[in-house]
Amino acid sequence: MEVQALFTIPYLYRPLILLLALGISAGCVGALVNLRQAEFTAETMAHAIFPGVVLGFIVNGISGIIPGGFWAGLLCAAVLTVLPRTTDHSNEAGTAVILATFYAVGMVISLAHADRSGQLEALMFGRLLELSPARLQQSLVICGLATITMLSLLPAQVSVAFDRTTATIDGIRPRLLDAIFNFSVAATVAAGASAVGVLLVVGYLVIPAAAGRILCRTVGAQLAFAVGFASVGGLVSMLIVTGQHSHPVSAQACVIMVFLVLFGLAIGWVQLRHRVAGGRR
Repeated sequence: MEVQALFTIPYLYRPLILLLALGISAGCVGALVNLRQAEFTAETMAHAIFPGVVLGFIVNGISGIIPGGFWAGLLCAAVLTVLPRTTDHSNEAGTAVILATFYAVGMVISLAHADRSGQLEALMFGRLLELSPARLQQSLVICGLATITMLSLLPAQVSVAFDRTTATIDGIRPRLLDAIFNFSVAATVAAGASAVGVLLVVGYLVIPAAAGRILCRTVGAQLAFAVGFASVGGLVSMLIVTGQHSHPVSAQACVIMVFLVLFGLAIGWVQLRHRVAGGRR
């Protein structure tokens, strides 16, 4: 298939648009996830939206997946916000309980409704190439909300991520910032679940930001790099999907695999740079 098909065929350019938008949202939110060391929170959120995704699918079919996941994510964000904090970062035991509870509820609802193993697989791993115009619009709106919310309070979020005590002295309300942070993570996860599924969406939040962390020296550079990383990774993965293959290729898995390859290259570059710097000494 020619490359131009990626920009002219609807079932190809719609996923590309979503991946680019998700790259911007996940890059911005993921940078704060990395700074807060909140990767487990992101993983919890990815699993916690599952009952909402299932209920949305039961009530309104495919079109209900994103709204259902979004509302479930908001509920999880609220619960995570009110959890008592046992460390400077989070209550991991409480977070683990939330993950297990929400995910188990989703499985029970899914299996109680009907035996739909194929549809359950679609909810878990996504169907990127079956993205409808309505789902694309829903995802773009949610990605926009997450990005604007996070960027509008970026300095305060960074302050809380580095030192909650100092942030409080400066007049910042960490608990309110926690709620906004959790909302942004929930929104990004809900939008991303439509593309790469519930189980793989956490890779969008973690991998680009982790690459930015090891390559960049400032928060702004890390955020910009994460956005570029996720956007380029999405574009490259779609180019791979449109190529000629002797066997079916999962678009969702391809996206995350491209991310992992790029992350491996980033690690290799850092190692090479350190060796060169050590040799000069």
